[in-house]
Amino acid sequence: MAYVIFDTETTGLSPQTGDRMIEIAAVRVFNGQITKEIFQSFINPQRPLSAGASRVNGITADMLVGAPPAAEVIPKFLQFVGQDTLVAHNAEFDLDFLEAEMRLLGLDPAQLPGNICTVELARAKLPELERHNLDALIQHFGIQFERRHRALDDVLATAKVFVQLHEEAPSLF
Repeated sequence: MAYVIFDTETTGLSPQTGDRMIEIAAVRVFNGQITKEIFQSFINPQRPLSAGASRVNGITADMLVGAPPAAEVIPKFLQFVGQDTLVAHNAEFDLDFLEAEMRLLGLDPAQLPGNICTVELARAKLPELERHNLDALIQHFGIQFERRHRALDDVLATAKVFVQLHEEAPSLF
């Protein structure tokens, strides 16, 4: 079975208040192995980037100069995903933004394949952990990573967490 682990970086916390995606990344996991199939792109949000968002993800307005708009990036991302199951850490957040971007483009979010949230998986498999955020799971599994709060780095960390959870609890899938 194939899964696409993805993550977004955004201008803020809520697409309902006009926040937009500024980066999206994904990696495919096939038969329990992280593949070399990677998707990554900045996205021009066509709105100002908040200082708070920039502090969290390290993305500056200068980094987005010349970035393609969502109208170019989202269809390519959806093509990359195909019918593979989407996986994200705190999936509701990333899916809310993806679905909002799709609606702005006149695309039906119902066309998205199924999804899995690694937070929910971790809660089911590791109830003894006090926290189930990505940092706690990275530490629990001893996963090495470069940096946090950039889409591709978080995707690779989430993919490693996902593979570990899958190996320890295949019945959850």
